[in-house]
Amino acid sequence: MKLNLFTHLIREVPKLTNNQKHLLQHRLNDEINRGGTSLQIDKCKGDDIQCPHCDCDQVQRYGSASGLQRYKCKACSKTFNALTKTPLARLRKRSLWEKNLECMFDALPLWRVAERLNVAVSTAFRWRHRFLAGPTHDKTSEVAGIVECDETFFLESFKGNQTINDRPARKRGGIGNKKLKGDQVPVLIVRDRNGGLTDFVLDAPNNKEIHGALEPIITDQSILCTDGSQVYKSFAKGHGIKHYRNITSQGTRVIKRVYHIQNVNNYMSRLKTWMARFHGVGTAYLHQYLGWMRALEHAPACSDFTLEMLFNSAFKHEYVPINNKKSADDVDLEMPF
Repeated sequence: MKLNLFTHLIREVPKLTNNQKHLLQHRLNDEINRGGTSLQIDKCKGDDIQCPHCDCDQVQRYGSASGLQRYKCKACSKTFNALTKTPLARLRKRSLWEKNLECMFDALPLWRVAERLNVAVSTAFRWRHRFLAGPTHDKTSEVAGIVECDETFFLESFKGNQTINDRPARKRGGIGNKKLKGDQVPVLIVRDRNGGLTDFVLDAPNNKEIHGALEPIITDQSILCTDGSQVYKSFAKGHGIKHYRNITSQGTRVIKRVYHIQNVNNYMSRLKTWMARFHGVGTAYLHQYLGWMRALEHAPACSDFTLEMLFNSAFKHEYVPINNKKSADDVDLEMPF
């Protein structure tokens, strides 16, 4: 804006009504906050710009839109910005993203987030799962040293589905039939003594599933600590890994004062307590909530999630929408709160 036009604008401010002044103040605050968030997005993206459509690095600046720098690919001629094809693409109201991260750090329910940010519950739900897309994939790729493994189970839930065909619907947070394996979703938790933590949602707690999860992440020099399950015994034997079995029915909880599974069991206890506040999590979204808990575990003490953490995590992964439908014939979904 030219200086004389800006000076004229300043002189006209006293002539505004109180309502107009409040509207102007609100608009200026939005622009200032949006500008700060947008600048931080471009800063985190850095100078290594590639076309998300064809991976070509021959790009040129192509103006700006919605506060973000746009680029044009010289190879495919498509335009894009720093958020294109990331979990944060096409999300609005960037000025509220930092407050939403604060709500996620406190693990507030959706209705309370919507109330605090003055947005629709559908917006709060969309932001939650888009923000969790990065932490969901940020897992420890290798565990070493003394490695503790154990399984925990979550009640299968089709929360958000309008139709369930193979069983009666349960009230949110209801109790399933513990005798039916199909009512429980097994989750394998793997943790080492150096802070490495990862988890896997399994189809069943059998040799194929557990061996397939452990093989890529456990080294030959690791020492495996588990319960008395034969699944881990066969895995350790087949890979030549030293293995200590803590069989509680025989009174064995700690071996040689070092080898136990108390760390992983403590984590599972914290995970279950934290999950209880959501009154049941849809199975299709379970891996995202596991990623959320891992992010909370790795967050610095007394420190909230930051926008920089969000952007750096989002830039690593392309967003793939979650299909919560049980079959192709199911109707559209409601939001799983």
